[in-house]
This record gives sequence, C-alpha cells and structure tokens, in this order.
Amino acid sequence: MRGEVLRAGSSLSSCPEPTEVISKMTGTYFFLVVISLSCLWVNVVSTPEKPYLSYDFLYNEGVSKYQEENWEECVKNLEDALSDWHWWKENMAKCREDCHNKENDGPLLSVKLQEEDRFYETTVRTTLCIIKCKKSVFGSRMDRVVEEDVDEYFEMRKPYDYLQLCYFKLDMIKEAADAAATVLVAQPEHEVMQNNLKYYIAEGGISPESVVNRELKEYGNEYILGTIAYNQEDYAETINHMEKSLVLYFRADQECRRLCENSIEQKILEDFVMTVANQYTYTIRCKRRCNRVHGNLLGETIDNFLASYFNYMQFAYFKENKLEEACEAVASSLLLDPEDPVQQRNKQYYLSNEDVTEDMFVPRESVVAYKDRMDYERDMLDFIETNFVFLDDDVLEDIELEDEVTYTSDTPKNKTKKSLAQQISEKARAIRKRAVDQYKTVSQMGIRVSMTDEELGGSERMVADGFASPSECHILTELTKMTSVEGDGYKKSTSPHTAAENFQGVTLGRTGLMVHANLIAKEVLELILDVTNHCRDYLERYFNLLDPLYFSFTHLVCRTARPEKAANRSSLDLSHEVHVDNCILQNDGNCLRVPPAYVFRDYSAILYLNQEFEGGEFIFTHDRTGSSYESKIKPRCGRMVGFSAGPENPHGVLPVHEGSRCAIGMWFTHDKRYKEVERIVAETLLRKLQNGEI
Repeated sequence: MRGEVLRAGSSLSSCPEPTEVISKMTGTYFFLVVISLSCLWVNVVSTPEKPYLSYDFLYNEGVSKYQEENWEECVKNLEDALSDWHWWKENMAKCREDCHNKENDGPLLSVKLQEEDRFYETTVRTTLCIIKCKKSVFGSRMDRVVEEDVDEYFEMRKPYDYLQLCYFKLDMIKEAADAAATVLVAQPEHEVMQNNLKYYIAEGGISPESVVNRELKEYGNEYILGTIAYNQEDYAETINHMEKSLVLYFRADQECRRLCENSIEQKILEDFVMTVANQYTYTIRCKRRCNRVHGNLLGETIDNFLASYFNYMQFAYFKENKLEEACEAVASSLLLDPEDPVQQRNKQYYLSNEDVTEDMFVPRESVVAYKDRMDYERDMLDFIETNFVFLDDDVLEDIELEDEVTYTSDTPKNKTKKSLAQQISEKARAIRKRAVDQYKTVSQMGIRVSMTDEELGGSERMVADGFASPSECHILTELTKMTSVEGDGYKKSTSPHTAAENFQGVTLGRTGLMVHANLIAKEVLELILDVTNHCRDYLERYFNLLDPLYFSFTHLVCRTARPEKAANRSSLDLSHEVHVDNCILQNDGNCLRVPPAYVFRDYSAILYLNQEFEGGEFIFTHDRTGSSYESKIKPRCGRMVGFSAGPENPHGVLPVHEGSRCAIGMWFTHDKRYKEVERIVAETLLRKLQNGEI
C-alpha cells in the first residue's frame, strides 16, 4: 500500500515548494549507488518563432499546473521546458563558438593600426556575427530576457523537483525515480529527495542500477562506461571510452565557457575600459567554475577531474603494452596535479624499464593548452583581487554620505565645521592608537560569558560581553547609520524583514571603497576587522573547534522602527522571521539543506553595537511564529551571541518598537572555498595602505 504523502512546507518564492516527503523508510541508502548510466536529453522542442513557448514560460506553466494538481499538464509543460532550455543553451553556445572561430570575410579596417584597434574591431565583427546567428536561430526570441531566478532554478534542477512528484501522482514510478535522482546530483544533501528516491525504488520494485541521472552529459556517460570497463579489467574498452569521453569533455567545457559570456547586471561605470574589465572579470570567474561543475557526475565532485582520465588511461595503456601512450598519460596527469604521489611513483617505475626514457614523458598538447589557460586565468584573478579595491558593481558614485555636520565645541560656528565622517575617522584613530597599548589578544579584552547553552535552552549557543567598548560601539553605529543602504544584501521579494521597519546595511566592500576614496580613515576599517576577528577567535575557543572558522560574510546593519507603522503592528510581525542559517526551515520543523540556503555556513554570531532602542530582542525558538521561545537576549554594546548554524538553532528577532537597533552580523564556514571575498580585498587594501603602496 502506498505511503502517506506529506507536504514539506511553503517555498521561498511565490510558488509552493514542490518537494514532498513520501513515506520515510528505515535503513540507509546512499543515493549515488542508484544512479548508473545516462538518459541523455533529446531536443524535441524548438520554438524560435513562438517566444511565449520559451522555457521560462513553460516552466511557470508547469508550476501552475502543479498547483492545480493537473499532473498530466505539469509533466508536459516541465518536460517541454527542459527540452527548450537545452535547445536554447546548445544553440546559444554554438552561435558564440562559431562566430569566435569564424575568419572575417575581408581584411580588417584596422590592419595597419594599433593592436588595441584590431582587438576592438574583431570584437565588433564577432558581435555582429553573433547577432545575425541569434536572429537566424532564435527569431523573435533573440532578445527575450529570462528572469535570473528561472535560470538558477534550472541549474539546480528544480524542474525535476516538481516532475518527480507529478510523475509519482501519475503512477509513473520509474520516471519519478529518475527525476529525483537528477535533483540529488545537483543537491546531494537534499534529505527529502533522498527519502523520496528510496521510496520510489521500493514502491516501484525498481532496480537501483536502472535509475538514471537525466542531466548526465555524453562525456559523463562515456567516462562511467570507461570506469566500468576498468573495474572489469577490460583495458581496451577502458581506453576506448576514456578517449571518447575526453574529446567530449573538452567540447562540453568549451560550451560551458561560451555560455558564461552573458551580460551581467551592473551599474554602468563612467569609464568604458573599466566597464569592459568588470565584464571580463565576471566572465573569467564563471568560466573557472565550469571545471568543477563538470567533475560532478553522480552527486559528488571528483577532485582534479581532468587528471583522473589519465590516471585510468596510463594503467590501461600499460596493460595493453603501449608504453609511449602510458608515459604520455602520466606526464599529462602530473602536469595537472604535480603533487600526485601515485603518478610520481608510476613515473619512476616506468623509468626503471630500459625501453623508457625521460623524453617520453611529454603531456598532450590539449592538456598543456588547458593548463596554460587555467593558470593564466588564476593569475589574472589573483592580480585583480590583489590590486583592485572595488568589488563587482560597487562604484564610488554609489556612496552617499549624509550632509550632517557638527561644530567643534571650542570653535565659533563660522570658523570650523567637521563632517560626521571626519569625526568618526578622528575617533577611530584615537581608539586604534590606544588599542595598540591596551590589548592584542582576546584573552586580554576582558571577555566574560553571560549565558551558556544550558541557560539558553539549547545546544551550541552562547552569549558573551566585552567585545567592544562604548566608544568603539559609537563609531561603528554612526558609521553604519551614515553609509548603509536600504535593504542591502536582500531582494525585496525574498526579504525576511518586516515592512514596519527600515532595514539598512553596509558591507566590508563598501567600507573599503570609502577608505580608498579617502572618505573615512583606514583606522575605521581596521577597527571593524579587529573587532570581528576577536569574535571569530573567541567562537573557535569557546566551542573547542578543531577546524578553523573562515568568514563567509560580514554585515553591519541597523533596524529602525517606522513610527507610522507602529500603531497596528502585530506582536508576530517579527523584525527578522524565525529561520536557520544553513537550511530552509519548514512548517513541520524539518530543515532542508538545499539552495538557496547557505548550506556551507557552520557558525554564526551577532555583535551588538547599541541598546538605545525598544524591543529587538534576539530569540532562540522552535516556534516558527516567534510567539514562544526558549530564550531571549537583550542587545547591548559589546555583547555577542554565537551559535552553530544548523537546525538545532532556529532564531529570529522580535519587533523593534522604537529607535534603531544596530549590530554586526557574522557568518562562518569551515570550507575555504566560501571565504568572504570582500574581507580579503579589505585586508589587502589595508596592507597596501600600511606599506605605503597606495
């Protein structure tokens, strides 16, 4: 008998969350086992003359049919959406690739001019070619703008999330299992989908080996066939499949890189060359992610994926008595991963053979070209991140400082005025000067624990005081009020904040911009970095963490009550709704570790900067409404709340009834890949200022 189907809760978007829990089963079943070969997608829908049938329209129609519980139309629209999405990507990449490779019909107009002129003319000609190609292939759809969220949904396999349930409702259990498995490749920690897949396999009597990842590309299919042949000691077939896969891999990599050449959302910079450089930087970052994406075949990323080809092939060639090819494979692998001890030993083993010489260890030209390109892009990004202090689309003209000025107490008003920014800078300089003589480490700051996890009613929680002095709090509060941006860091459509308050924030990147523009002194940025570093260091010690914490985001914020909204405000209208920092909290208490949650976050902290306001208490609670709670913390200057970022610590902020509540939010990770880029840039800027380089 079919198990009960339970809804997991509402989505963060305007559409309901498609994920449903289908009868939780006992036992464990790691989902990678059930995904075998590939059901490659087939392009069956191409509608260039019908823009209203593009994949975003079809996706939204499918979601609408899901809401109406029209399962047949849900499947039809979502399958058509996926086909059209693949068709669109394939042809967009092809247009760009063909036009980049196309030789110009005639000589360049700038052939005798400077290299810069030739570059721009070639760019113009390539652009014209792409426009013509897009018009030919896409027709009236060529200029259609798809919402960024929709493209993100497709990359995270959200259409399959809806499909797995729609297929289930139609008793198409095998198709439901395939869709669920496809979601898990992109979101391997999706617990609900893991349970659903287990259920489909048991309910439908499906062989785990028959379940497929529908988004596995052709190179992945050949790669898996190669590994199967390798495990069966069929080395000729191993070579056959791996060589085919390698050709297809480079083709898929190039397609991915071409798709990175989309325009980015940014404010137009005054300088033309700066705008080009900004676009180029975004493109490089996107292209470098392709390598990691391609290494995820079955839900787990294979490190040094390209090198792994040659690990298989060197042994297969050796077994087939093809020593030259085996040596070439070893050299290619070592070029990509020079520290690989296995390949280092293999090389020495081959050299012990009298038929092998050092000059046989020459990597493939395609691998050399790939490595040179990746090294160049890495060096270019290092150069950009080291030498540029602006980030993304933040530009100096965005910085709006208040006109507020005050007078010094010892000078007539008509003689000396000091702006708020000047006052903040002067006070910060004085504090920094005293700080050098007062303390260097956390242990010298006089930190004292105010509440332990037992007192806070949960686990992995703490409250401590003494992380900032009143003067430091004053400076950081005024800085935040002066420079913050309304709604900073959050989209209006998904903001977790109440409309009864103004939420304003400022990032380290914005602060660095002001320092670079000489609008505030470097000591202000030093103060922020020092205070937050002390908070991080204390968390590591308090929770006895074996692995270091890295900042993933730092945010100075103020929440200000809007008097006109106070009269009719409900007590359940929280300043910040109850949530968990690394998963999506559901109404039934489950917490889904799936995007858009920041699943890489491990610990969180809030450092309070003031107490001159009413309300705004921090709460730990398991009640999503915030009507009841396990503990309540009153903010005050220098007080820090620290806690693990998982489902054991749902939390929120009670309404701010009067005044402004200011704090520094800090989120940490153990994963170096998610280190806060703005912090790295801010630290680089300070180092350059201290060394007199800028």
